[in-house]
Amino acid sequence: MAHHPPLSPLRIGPGLLGNGRLRITGPGQVVLEADVNAWSHAEVNRLITTRPEAVIHIGRHARLNGCTIVAAERVEVGADCVLGSCEVRDHLPYSESLADRRRPGGARPIVIEENVWIGGQVSVLPGVHIGRDSVVGIHAVLFDDVPPGVIVGGNPARVLRRLDLSVSGDNRGQ
Repeated sequence: MAHHPPLSPLRIGPGLLGNGRLRITGPGQVVLEADVNAWSHAEVNRLITTRPEAVIHIGRHARLNGCTIVAAERVEVGADCVLGSCEVRDHLPYSESLADRRRPGGARPIVIEENVWIGGQVSVLPGVHIGRDSVVGIHAVLFDDVPPGVIVGGNPARVLRRLDLSVSGDNRGQ
């Protein structure tokens, strides 16, 4: 059996901005890179690990506004992402198998690449990979991967259109 050194439970880079609405709980590791903005207008940001080996990693300049992230394995949020009041879970509290409904579902890592915007009341489900420079519309439910540079929406989420990144270089129009 391999021995893994214990994870430092919390690493916060310089420049964290918040207003007291950030809750970090659980036995795993949470990493907030430099200049993360966790200033939430109404809802609390919740970063929850459910196992000691779980990791939540939030990239530089990410903006969290009332999101809930729950990891049993790994959730990776890239630099310059904006997360509204969404829920991101790398595992479900129940099995997808009818025969095993009372047991928790298996964990599958979630990757959200750089410069992704996720709207309010979005559900990002286990194993989803969201490509860079994409936008996820309000109330979308993501069962499958999202390619880079698109807007997705709906339940289940589907590509609504491609973004023209040549105009601004990113999806913020800067």
